[in-house]
Amino acid sequence: MKARKGLAGYAVMAGAAVLGLGLAWNAGLFSGASEARAAENAAIREQAARRAEHLAFTEVYLAHESRDVRVGSGETLASVLTRAGATQAEASAALASIADVYNPRRLRPGQEISVFFQRDGGDARLTGIAFRSEPGASVTANRTTRGDFEAREVLMPLTFEIARISAPVETTLYGTAMQLGATDREVAALADAFAYDVDFQRDVQPGDNFELVFERFYDDEGNTVRTGELLFVGLETRRGRRDFYQFLAPGDTRPDWYDPEGRSARRFLMKTPINGARLSSGFGMRRHPILGYSRLHRGTDFAAPIGTPILAAGDGTIVRAGPFSSYGNYIRIRHANGYETAYAHMSRFARGMRAGARVQQGQVIGYVGNTGRSTGPHLHYEVMQRGRQVNPMTLRVANGRNLEGRALELFMIERERIDTLRHVRDSEVTEISATAAASGMSAAAP
Repeated sequence: MKARKGLAGYAVMAGAAVLGLGLAWNAGLFSGASEARAAENAAIREQAARRAEHLAFTEVYLAHESRDVRVGSGETLASVLTRAGATQAEASAALASIADVYNPRRLRPGQEISVFFQRDGGDARLTGIAFRSEPGASVTANRTTRGDFEAREVLMPLTFEIARISAPVETTLYGTAMQLGATDREVAALADAFAYDVDFQRDVQPGDNFELVFERFYDDEGNTVRTGELLFVGLETRRGRRDFYQFLAPGDTRPDWYDPEGRSARRFLMKTPINGARLSSGFGMRRHPILGYSRLHRGTDFAAPIGTPILAAGDGTIVRAGPFSSYGNYIRIRHANGYETAYAHMSRFARGMRAGARVQQGQVIGYVGNTGRSTGPHLHYEVMQRGRQVNPMTLRVANGRNLEGRALELFMIERERIDTLRHVRDSEVTEISATAAASGMSAAAP
């Protein structure tokens, strides 16, 4: 009897097992169906998550606005921000933070300002400002979690290169050089190298060619941030081509300019002892603008604004400094070889300018003025040779130091190095131009 009951129990258990196996088979537990279904569910969940993430990103993105505005003539940073959509309170708060790192008065018309807003419904809230403070640097101001603004100046990474500018003069040499990446420093050095035999107001005309080779550091937008050594200057006018190389000769404390043969660019006397002035009256007979009759004009007049520095034309000793008749404030310098130079109508003298003082060529001795018998601000410049006035514009005087011996050998090595840099940069520019031209032709081709 007990045996029958045991067999019956085993039969029930076996039947339940068979039924469970059948249900499991139908459910796909013993096949790949379960894995496929699990993968499908995972894919559905991932797709839903992506839709939710995209929606969240889109909502945040659409809530942010950026506006690029340019500073108008007479505008302040505050007025630019309010014109872009900021409230007066927001503009004031942003300006208060920016003032710690940047003077907003330095903004110039045409400067671009990026303004950022967070939109909540119909209202836009100022959240940030960004602009270039100068080449190589940017100023940003962002709203913090506290609700105020925090500003900082960010210095951009700089790239170094040996730059070469070779181009025809457009309107002015200065404007063309600045437009092509040079700075005031390079233009002043070029003027210094050629000051002894070039009158930049009369001798340099549109279409003349110039060349500069110098060290340059530029930012990510290609703007020149600062420059290093100027290695080479060249100028071609109707009077011909002149090239000068910078070289520090053994025993010298500062570099100077030399032509390809090692002859100094400097001469005994400068032709124009003032930079950026216009020759307003030459040497010779003229009708005097005040006296009203013709008389010999014994010097050269350079028109320039009051305060423009006047330079000593050569090394020498001051023999007179002070008011002198119709010349007004006047300085006279004695040089070697029987030469003297005179400078009249100054507004004031440089410190230490008195009789007996030694001066060096290029040293500032005074400033342009309108003293004495004068019709406007200008420098009256005279050159005397053994007591007789001569025309400064046609004066031919000896060169300064000319290199020889070991100094000349070292100069030739440096000249070869600079010429190699010039040719490499010229080849690179030519290759880029050719590539650009070929790309343009390809794009235009049908």
